[in-house]
Amino acid sequence: PPFAEIRGGAWVVLDSSINSSVMEMYAAARTARGGVLEANGAASVKYRTKDLLASMHRLDDKLKTLDSSLEACQDENAIKEAKKLISDREQSLLPVYEQIAVQFCDLHDTPGRMKAVGVIEREVEWTDARTFFFWRLRRKLAEFDVRRKILEAGEVGRSIKRLTATEASAVCKEWFLDSPGTENKMWEDDKAVLSWMAHHYSDIEMRIKDLTRSYVADEVLQVLTAGGTTEEIGTAGMIEGLSRAYQLMGKTNKEKFKSALKAALDI
Repeated sequence: PPFAEIRGGAWVVLDSSINSSVMEMYAAARTARGGVLEANGAASVKYRTKDLLASMHRLDDKLKTLDSSLEACQDENAIKEAKKLISDREQSLLPVYEQIAVQFCDLHDTPGRMKAVGVIEREVEWTDARTFFFWRLRRKLAEFDVRRKILEAGEVGRSIKRLTATEASAVCKEWFLDSPGTENKMWEDDKAVLSWMAHHYSDIEMRIKDLTRSYVADEVLQVLTAGGTTEEIGTAGMIEGLSRAYQLMGKTNKEKFKSALKAALDI
């Protein structure tokens, strides 16, 4: 939410990388912050006093002049005076540089930076949050339903092509991009994806059936061409299974089965 921060242990609990297939992170635009350390803590680790002093001597014109004067000094009193002036200048600049360091570290925790490193999906304007998450939730529920069916398609038999949830979502995305008039950036448009699912419901169901049939065919092929004992036992088991299934079929289904088998084997 706006002006909210996620730090330390809370970040570890909510990080979407825990289960990226179902978890997504979003941040309110501009004012939200996220990171393991707060900006003050990060600055104290990344920009210690010696680092701030080095930056001062590299950037501050007055200090650079004093450094040059110190190098040119020959008299011991002049050296002491130059060092005192340098020390006074360092102490006067230190609070300013400490604030700059904190601000610099804070820039690494902004929504824009979080999006750039991939820890959030996108920035969301707080005024649009209700509408955005309404459509996002509807889209995700519909996508998860299709993904579940794709996963079930890969669970037939011995599941030789078992997919992960992320891979199943990738298959769904491929189907979406195969449809005319779609492009890659539209996959992030929740309304567009929901509309596609509604208008192509029959096509999606047909693709799932084809996918299941493909997995079954691949498994049968693997068994029958494995070679050696595996092939011998697998072939016998396949025939026995077909015989048992045939005996349990009704008369109409038996005729359909025989016709399909003859057509497939060209006999």
